[in-house]
Amino acid sequence: MNPPAAPDAALIAAVRRWLAERRALWINQAYLHEGEPAQREYFLKPLDGGAIQLGFDDWLDRYEDATDLYFRYERQRFDSLEVALVYTFEQLPLRAADFGRAMGVVR
Repeated sequence: MNPPAAPDAALIAAVRRWLAERRALWINQAYLHEGEPAQREYFLKPLDGGAIQLGFDDWLDRYEDATDLYFRYERQRFDSLEVALVYTFEQLPLRAADFGRAMGVVR
């Protein structure tokens, strides 16, 4: 397995522009977990002073509204976009290509 990719300057700049224009970035992924439909939802939202709110949810479709049954339900506040992206690539199952697809950018 390859190590997670660290956020590069181009990705950071693209996400920063996206957030400035749209105020949030959402990445939604449907997948199968042990043969059952599941979902992942990730978001970044800018806060005052350059801080970033990050959210990540991972659940089986049948538990969509029962956050206590999610595989993961996470909300974090980071002081900068760079730190939020480092956390993303080190701790979450997302890669730079996922951001490119969500923003309509070929990577």
